[in-house]
Amino acid sequence: MRALIVTELRKLTSVRSTWLLLGATALFAGLHAAGLLIGDPTGDVGTASGNQQVLFSAGMGSMLAITLGVLISAGEFRHGTITDTFLTTPRRGRVFGAKLAAGLITGAVAGIASAVTTFAVAAAWLSADGNPLPLDQSYVWLTLLGGFLWCTAYAVIGVAVGMLTRNPVLGIVGALAWLFVIEGIVVNAFAEVGKWLPSGAASAVGNAVKDGLLPQGGGLAMLAAYAVVIAGAAGLTTLRRDVT
Repeated sequence: MRALIVTELRKLTSVRSTWLLLGATALFAGLHAAGLLIGDPTGDVGTASGNQQVLFSAGMGSMLAITLGVLISAGEFRHGTITDTFLTTPRRGRVFGAKLAAGLITGAVAGIASAVTTFAVAAAWLSADGNPLPLDQSYVWLTLLGGFLWCTAYAVIGVAVGMLTRNPVLGIVGALAWLFVIEGIVVNAFAEVGKWLPSGAASAVGNAVKDGLLPQGGGLAMLAAYAVVIAGAAGLTTLRRDVT
């Protein structure tokens, strides 16, 4: 299994798209934080809640992390290399497990990059403005940790979605459409269920300044449950179908 995981990581590091998406993840998080600091929409940057809103940007790169996760699994179906992969390792479940592990590691790298970039932007800006981040306050580290976990979880979910759809475009568009369109419709109709949906759970993980969310640990548990369910569906359907 270790050899399979190493192989998957080598595949990822050998293509330019992986590095571009990782860089874009960190860049997007940093730009989101900078935008909040420049615009200061709530007028309370420098306060605890304002700082927390800015640091919440550490999870904004998760949209690119889920895209990367989809490409880890569905990309091989798109380019036809999945045939060689399954011929080399006929036990498809082990291949899928290795891809999930690779998604976990890659998502963690994306999460670290996003959290570090967000912290650097926020710390430098607020210090220059005379309101340095209170590094002795737990919310600072919990929010950065939340962004890291958010990106990591979304990358794993992306791998599961990609293996289920076996099509990069369908997987990416489907995942983003669910998060930005379908969930919005559901929440507008049934507001109380929002916290149980992936976006609501992700906001809880990211330590959002918002009422009605699950606890941070509860949000992480929900995202893990979604990953398990989607991966289970892929295992029962996709992995049993012919590749061609």
